[in-house]
Amino acid sequence: MRSVDKVKPWTMQMVWKTINEWNQKRKLHQMLRDPRAKRGFRSTGQLETGIGADRVTTERLLLAIGARKSRDAEEWTLRAAEGV
Repeated sequence: MRSVDKVKPWTMQMVWKTINEWNQKRKLHQMLRDPRAKRGFRSTGQLETGIGADRVTTERLLLAIGARKSRDAEEWTLRAAEGV
């Protein structure tokens, strides 16, 4: 019996979810660093569409990579807050 055959199905699901979220975080980081992003911000909708996730997941991943939400609109950036 191969070692892969001994792995529980939920363990493989966790592994694939972790890999998928890592890729989504990487994509979010790329999108926020893209020089075409207006003022360094991207809308929540653009980011959701870009990684193919819902709003809650997108915002959780954005917080995990250190992004911050704009005070004025539904936009996110990796830049530090001005005046801090």
